[in-house]
Amino acid sequence: MVYVFSVIPPGGEELKGDEVDRIVNFKNSLGLDDPDAAAVHMEIGRKLFRQRLEVGDREADVEQRRAFQKLIYVSNIVFGDASSFLLPWKRVFKVTESQVEVAIRDNAQRLYVSKLKSVGRGLTDSFLPDIDLGILVTLRETQRLCRLSDELAENLFREHVRKLVEENISVALGILKSRTRAA
Repeated sequence: MVYVFSVIPPGGEELKGDEVDRIVNFKNSLGLDDPDAAAVHMEIGRKLFRQRLEVGDREADVEQRRAFQKLIYVSNIVFGDASSFLLPWKRVFKVTESQVEVAIRDNAQRLYVSKLKSVGRGLTDSFLPDIDLGILVTLRETQRLCRLSDELAENLFREHVRKLVEENISVALGILKSRTRAA
């Protein structure tokens, strides 16, 4: 339990993207089957839920809620399709299906956006017609691993590229203005 708890970052920190692989490798190295491993995830959920109830201030409550959402997201990916019956979030913690979906969607979006930022300028360095196909393949693989819908990934990608293009235009305008002032 301690290892899994330590892999999932606290509420204020973002997921790194390697949590699922680390937990799956740990689970496999111990030879745990899915029901036993799922029980550990549920126990961590109970601990986070208790901490949330014990904390008096709103800020700590939000942090515990985010940590709980990360646990839901990571656990659902670790157990895949079996998570629907191995992880009874709704029954044990009285959360709705939509709350589980929001936790999964929000964490997937944050991971995808962090990957977009890491490839960053590679999307527009050579400008869009010459975009590196390898970057797009990497982003598609990240989308698949994060379990992010095509529609959300497309919107996030468009927004990211739009921001990069706007930055490039601003820099170009700045250079152009400085050259015309100097002339």
